[in-house]
Amino acid sequence: MKELIFDVMLNGRFVCTLKYRFCPLFPITEEELAKFVEEKRPSLKGKNYKIAI
Repeated sequence: MKELIFDVMLNGRFVCTLKYRFCPLFPITEEELAKFVEEKRPSLKGKNYKIAI
């Protein structure tokens, strides 16, 4: 298992840094990351946030 570390930005401002564990054999989709972010930060649900890797 590897870790992907990324920042979440909302309106150009830093919100948080998250770590996503994944298996490199399977590709990561944008939908998976968006679902992960919204599980960890429910206040971002429905807002226009960006994931900065």
